[in-house]
Amino acid sequence: MSTLPQQARRARPVVALEALAPLPRWPLWLLCAIYVLPGFIGRDPWTAEGVAFGTIWQIASGHASWLHPTLYGSAVDGGWLAYWIGAASVRLLGASLGTVLAARLPFALMLGLSMIQTWYAAYQLARRDAALPVQPAFAPPIPARDYARAMADGALLSLVACLGLLGRGHEIGPALLQLTASSSLLLAAAWMSLAPWRAAALGALALAALAGGGAPTLAFGALLAGAALLAHRALAGVRVQAALALLVGAAALVVAWHAGARPLPSAPWPTLGHDLGNAAWFLWPAWPLALWALWRWRASWTEWHVLAPAALLALTLLEGMRVSTRSGALLSALPPAALLAALALPVMRRGSLAALDWFALMFFSLFAFVVWLLWLATLTGFPRQPAANIARLAPGYHALLHPLPTLLALAATLAWAAVVAWRAGRHRHPLWKGMVLSAGGVTLVWVLVGTLWLPALNYASTYRPLGRRLGAVLRTQAAGGVHCAGLSLAQQALLGYWSGADLGSGRHARYRLQHADRRLPPDMRVLWRGHRPGEADDAFVLLGPR
Repeated sequence: MSTLPQQARRARPVVALEALAPLPRWPLWLLCAIYVLPGFIGRDPWTAEGVAFGTIWQIASGHASWLHPTLYGSAVDGGWLAYWIGAASVRLLGASLGTVLAARLPFALMLGLSMIQTWYAAYQLARRDAALPVQPAFAPPIPARDYARAMADGALLSLVACLGLLGRGHEIGPALLQLTASSSLLLAAAWMSLAPWRAAALGALALAALAGGGAPTLAFGALLAGAALLAHRALAGVRVQAALALLVGAAALVVAWHAGARPLPSAPWPTLGHDLGNAAWFLWPAWPLALWALWRWRASWTEWHVLAPAALLALTLLEGMRVSTRSGALLSALPPAALLAALALPVMRRGSLAALDWFALMFFSLFAFVVWLLWLATLTGFPRQPAANIARLAPGYHALLHPLPTLLALAATLAWAAVVAWRAGRHRHPLWKGMVLSAGGVTLVWVLVGTLWLPALNYASTYRPLGRRLGAVLRTQAAGGVHCAGLSLAQQALLGYWSGADLGSGRHARYRLQHADRRLPPDMRVLWRGHRPGEADDAFVLLGPR
């Protein structure tokens, strides 16, 4: 007989045996592969990852210390472990893969590992007694393994469907390491009752990765929360409500203590509202499902399959709203949000799932149509107005028909049509059906942008031509360093990498690189002027002695 409390037993969902139809492995892993790869291959480093790439390159090339990473002598924020991992990859594989691809490889593996760990965490948590559905009285029993697999598929699809994972999840830097550590913490929590020593080892590694990956506050808060919950398990007289109170109080104290320059309690309402809006976009569509799951499973809030992801989600959201780089920090909130979203799938009403499907169908189909239309406009000049707008944004870009990317984009579009036809048919039973269109639509858009539009985006965003022209000019001049005045660290890193010039010299350097709109020193003359395509207002000038 079940030892679960009566309220927890009432919270368990009622699931039909037909709802456990498995999602075939090869489409699921193929979906993950085509989601991961387009963001990491085929493009140069852009401004958003300039600091991370520059730091990795400087460490690997011996221009910065491993023990105290800097970028042209300027200290970089936390996340040194991520830079070390990237630099080690460049040192090992840079000669064969190139510096850019070698720096990206470990972060692509981190994204894939985060997906795998999220799936296994959901699988293990869904097999707990309190998470299993109600067993029918006069029908075949519900296999726990099949139910857990369906829930894990739903969690993975929910993670892929999150809009925030698109851009930030494909940029090198500490945020991806924090995402991997967050999924590791969930898997450690899922293993706690099955393999305590394995869970402890993985949890310790995850906390170390969080601390070394630029989120020591989150690591400290997770450590206190884990200690509180473990104390509840060890002390028979302690109620779980006391552990929950300790968890929330510890998290609030940690966040307030480490708030630094931007304390959360004193954040003005306009800024807080902006942060909440940013988090709502970042976590869509997982957050409404997660809220519904917390409501429907409210009688089981003290059960581990609800408590573990809910506690980690609260901690990661607080940390994400505290730090200045909020959107990147919010990556660590995606795995627990995806697990809670999966808990909503067996208790969602049919009308709510239909509304989510219709939104995904209309939004991503329209987006895909626009992507194809604009690509055809750049290729053929028709329709004229979109072609003129693109030519104004990326002057000098000439679109070419690349057969392989075009065929991949066409295959992705046909696959989307097949998924829509499947969802509109009679296949309405699987638990994971509610996230198929959202995950498939996000992947479709990402593949289309990464195939059809990647050349244009890379043309407009890369510093490669600009840096190489700067390097060619400097090689014609007498030897001497270059002082960068007013350039961001990301601009300095990318221009320095592509030019091969020493841009870290002091104010007394022979040459000076600055923005063209700054006042020119009277004792220097302009040697070179350049800007990226479409950014004529953001031009650079190289100055030398008269």
